[in-house]
Amino acid sequence: MESIEYNSHSYYDLHDKIALVSLLKTEMRKRTLSGNLGFASHNGQLEKKQCNSNNNNNNGIVQLTDDGNLFLEFYIFNISRERSIHLCKNPNDKRLLIFYNVSNGLYKIGVRNVSVVFLLILRAHLRPSEYGNQTLILGEERRLSIRLYKEDDPRRTVLRPFRILSGSLQYFRIVPQSWADRIALMKDAGLNTVETFVPWNVHEREVGKYQFDNLIKFLELVHQNEMFTIIRPSPYIGAEWDFGGLPSWLLSDDEMIVRSNYPGYIKAVERYYDALFPILAKYQYNRRTGGSIIAFQIEHEYGSYSQDKAYLEKLRSMYVKHGLDEIFFTSDAPRVLQQGTLDNVWATINFQREVTTRVDKLIEFRSEAHVMITEYRTGAFDEWGKPHRTGDQTPYNADELELDVEEILLTAQYEISVNFYMFCGGTNFGFTAGANHFEMKHYVSTVTSYDYNAPISESGDMTGKYHAIRNVLKKFYEQNPTLVIYNHERTAADTFEPKDLTDPKKIAYGKVKITDYKSFEQILEDSAIGTKYQSETGPLGMEDLKKTTITEGYIVYINKEIPELIKAADQHTISIPEVADSVTILVDGENVYYANQTSYAIENEIPAETKVLTIFVENLGRINYGTGLDYSRKGILNNVLLDKKIELKKWLMVLLEFDRGLTGVTDWKPFVRSEDSTTSHLARGPKLFRGSFTIEESQEIEDTFLAPGPRWGKGVAFVNGHNLGRYWKIGPQKTLYIPKHFLVKGINYIYLFETHHYGQEVKLVDKPILAAY
Repeated sequence: MESIEYNSHSYYDLHDKIALVSLLKTEMRKRTLSGNLGFASHNGQLEKKQCNSNNNNNNGIVQLTDDGNLFLEFYIFNISRERSIHLCKNPNDKRLLIFYNVSNGLYKIGVRNVSVVFLLILRAHLRPSEYGNQTLILGEERRLSIRLYKEDDPRRTVLRPFRILSGSLQYFRIVPQSWADRIALMKDAGLNTVETFVPWNVHEREVGKYQFDNLIKFLELVHQNEMFTIIRPSPYIGAEWDFGGLPSWLLSDDEMIVRSNYPGYIKAVERYYDALFPILAKYQYNRRTGGSIIAFQIEHEYGSYSQDKAYLEKLRSMYVKHGLDEIFFTSDAPRVLQQGTLDNVWATINFQREVTTRVDKLIEFRSEAHVMITEYRTGAFDEWGKPHRTGDQTPYNADELELDVEEILLTAQYEISVNFYMFCGGTNFGFTAGANHFEMKHYVSTVTSYDYNAPISESGDMTGKYHAIRNVLKKFYEQNPTLVIYNHERTAADTFEPKDLTDPKKIAYGKVKITDYKSFEQILEDSAIGTKYQSETGPLGMEDLKKTTITEGYIVYINKEIPELIKAADQHTISIPEVADSVTILVDGENVYYANQTSYAIENEIPAETKVLTIFVENLGRINYGTGLDYSRKGILNNVLLDKKIELKKWLMVLLEFDRGLTGVTDWKPFVRSEDSTTSHLARGPKLFRGSFTIEESQEIEDTFLAPGPRWGKGVAFVNGHNLGRYWKIGPQKTLYIPKHFLVKGINYIYLFETHHYGQEVKLVDKPILAAY
């Protein structure tokens, strides 16, 4: 039986299913067939008399098996509406199909408008299908079971009670060389599952060109560590990631409506999924091909964005089309569960604190399903210019977290599965940090560190929250020893035995003096740093400069037509109706205006003798959450007006993305150090600075942190060509994490692209400073 096509839905409550079991047992006795009868569906086969009322597909399926490779499958469907049913099989398949119809019998026991077609499938010398049955089973009384491959159960006929005990590790925020260490720490804490998003804009930076090597390596590493995987591959991931994981080239379409059925968006999603989903299908646990994936998220917190069920169904159909057949789920905040879910998909919940109140919301919404907290938030992210946070709304320490996890796993009225978000802190390297623009009133961008005050810090240290969770899980396993389950085929019982571990070493390499620099004029002329574009019709936004590629960083607009346009006057005005985000205006090379985060409209006076107008715009991160996603275009987004009426048309634009690194940059000028070490302001635009330090052969290479210090203003920093991310004097973050894998024995170069003011040295310290404000 290879496929069933249908055009209507049918759902059955528990009493109807029990009635069906009774009738089908009678039919089997008539035909002298024997075996254990249970329910199976797209969610998998259940134990005797267990049923699943949360099917991912729209058929009820009852399956009988016996020891002679004999399968009896009952496909139950509603015939009260018009429908077409197409049953097809591989012509090379030698199985025998025999059909029966027992609709009259069903009617007599009170199940109306139902017909049953059941197929006797004789498989002679054929091995039963090894996939197509889901690994996770949602059972009665909100219980969760798992169908495992074991040496004594290769067909996965035995179901074991299970809890998902998971942690978020985002492979795209951690250097690949550190993945194994983080996974080992997670397992040692008592977790059995690793959860991650899959950010679209990481894997399709240019339209139609895909790079999945890191994702594949990550999935294989999780499997090697005998953990399971929860994958969240929805087009949008949120996660304080630039544009919520969506590729910025979507916005080159002026009519684009993301997270909707807009044809241009759906076409792009389908193309991306055509490349991604065959990979994910291969790494499903039920494929028995070295896979660990046991669940897929359809969409992320969609209820906080919209409630278009047709869009959600469209996404779900893409998953099915590509053979993703492990369990599907959605995750939402408690107050918007109805908007973000589908009736035939597992609904889960995201929150922090007030465990019973929030879980009761989910129980009220879906009383029959196993309770899953897809995001139990262990901490919170930081934003530039705001205090450091350890919790969503209020400070949240390790002791408070431990009490809440005890409530989830030890004292709750219901069995609960949980994913800790985040379990491993990470880093928004480069320009990957997102931003929020709540109610389109106040824009604020996310800091470079995604430490999140998580159980495992950004640099791999075990925090108090790590030990809090491990303490609770130790008690949990003492109470439930059979729930220690990992991803392997051995039949010996697993045990939980925490190890004594130490944090990775850090080194303070000391002061690094600035020795070289490049002026703004040099930067704009250096093809190794920026790319030039011309326009005769007005300034273009970032997304219009590169319509098929991710855009990030900075964009510089240069106009030289003002002398031809102005008349004699003492002053003139420049108006920019729409611009995002930070803006510096230079007239003939001198700064005349600066705004940190604009309100999208700028007006400023310029001198009558202006010859060259330069507008320097920084992309501080595209919106990653809320209804403003479509308003994430960057750069100048409208015409620039001289004296409020004359449009400036001729522009040279330079896109500064630093995407080729800085190791190939030449023609540096020597930096002249001042004895008084006072802060120097950049009156003629940004500069690029360089310094170096040496790691001797006798020294160790370990993680460290770059501390620019108070004399530096705002910019991005690099080590040996690696973009560490943004630094900014306003805090709260005061250091940038440098993984040891970015360093080498011998000379190491540090670069800072500074936009405000600069000092004469930086420091490399052995402790992060994330809480200064």
